[in-house]
Amino acid sequence: MLQVMTSETINDEVQNNDKANYRLTRKEIIVNILVFMAAGYETTSTALAYATFASKDTVVQGINIEKGTVVHADVYSVHYDRELWGPEDPYIFFPERHKTKRHPMAYLPFGAGPRHCIGIRFALMEMKLLLVQLLRKYSILPGENLESKFNIRERAAIVPEEVWVKLVETSA
Repeated sequence: MLQVMTSETINDEVQNNDKANYRLTRKEIIVNILVFMAAGYETTSTALAYATFASKDTVVQGINIEKGTVVHADVYSVHYDRELWGPEDPYIFFPERHKTKRHPMAYLPFGAGPRHCIGIRFALMEMKLLLVQLLRKYSILPGENLESKFNIRERAAIVPEEVWVKLVETSA
């Protein structure tokens, strides 16, 4: 749909109501973009992860789970597991660690399996577009409180408490 919205000429005048020749109006394009952005903000996988309950009493790897217990993946522990992300400390920023091929389930920003985020492609495209626009105009430098305020928190998503950076405008 995004391809159609970006490649088609916008024509707000409808010649006929034939669905085969129908083109989106400017208003329809704007509304659809807003819906995509709102839907991508809170991922489906996160919402579904918190809505997963044990439907009956069961035992998993020797652990009793009672009916009605909320069950969700511990993504934080996976993302910071030294065995998966070492030998460097996974809590330390070390971009070179991504040169090493990792297990496909070592990084789960969009979940996995049948309940993974349906907006993954849109979210990745949105992030890349934002970063390209940002990096065209600015250099990103560490801020004064970057280290002390970066405390990672696990809530609905794994996020830092605060991110302190300096944006320095690049010369054109």
